Amino acid sequence: MIMAALPLPAEAILLDSPVSTAAAVLDSLARMLSNCTGVESSRIYQVLQARELQGSTALGSAVAVPHARLAELQGSAIAALRSRNGVDFAAPDAEEVRIFVAVLVPESATLEHLEILSRIAARLAREDVRQQLLQVQEAEAFRSLLMGAAEDGH
Repeated sequence: MIMAALPLPAEAILLDSPVSTAAAVLDSLARMLSNCTGVESSRIYQVLQARELQGSTALGSAVAVPHARLAELQGSAIAALRSRNGVDFAAPDAEEVRIFVAVLVPESATLEHLEILSRIAARLAREDVRQQLLQVQEAEAFRSLLMGAAEDGH
């Protein structure tokens, strides 16, 4: 799978959101994913929240990758949010999270789900990428950085 082909349109990226709670983050991400997929945002919020209840999707280093599979979904969708201030997201390093990349895939797409998560997590593990994602001012620049960073070395 080539990361550049992943569905992360600039319209599904929200920079410097004033969200201050995990619920507000998931709600914002669900609304963007709803716009991309046509699935009701309340349904997307429900599956993202259910996944968080199983264990936080925060990776540490101010990053979280909320994700879920959804039976009624036709194709994968990704949305990203950068919070203005950090949000408590039960990160393993206890650091507040500022970069959220949400992944939604069809229920049957187990392998694709794991590949997407693996590639995103590997790219967000790079400190230089995280720092640049925290600084860019436009959604397209955020998208290009995340997608471009996901390809180098792979």
